[in-house]
Amino acid sequence: MAKGAPSLPSLLLLALSLPLLCARAFVPNARSTPFLPKNGSSSSKMSSSSAAAASAPFCIVVEAEIVPERVDEFLGLIEKDAVGSRAEPGCLRFDVLRSHNDPHKFFFYEMYKDTDAVQFHKEQPHFALWTNFKESGGVVRSVSHKADGIFL
Repeated sequence: MAKGAPSLPSLLLLALSLPLLCARAFVPNARSTPFLPKNGSSSSKMSSSSAAAASAPFCIVVEAEIVPERVDEFLGLIEKDAVGSRAEPGCLRFDVLRSHNDPHKFFFYEMYKDTDAVQFHKEQPHFALWTNFKESGGVVRSVSHKADGIFL
């Protein structure tokens, strides 16, 4: 990594926070408070079956490194995936970001109403474009990070 270049954790933090900070006005029902259990408790201990888990949006940050010769193909299909995803009823956000340090590295920031919305997303034709691209060898490496939305 070049001297003074941001670290991967810094880039992930940016990928998570920048879209939320910059585009708040474009997010329907944007919240400035944390998602709390329906009983109003602010306890940091949440059971896996609690209403808190069910009420918080489900987020995914994907870090993908694309085969250099296939970047143009990737850009065409990921645009279709993003547009199709944003039209899904349970998709709250689908952003695609390109690294400043590596033009072959991309980040997707996805936010869904719940895990049912994620399952619906995975059944859509536009999602198949991405999975088929990965299966065809277009991706050097892809890592998905899953999280619950807290301050949105």
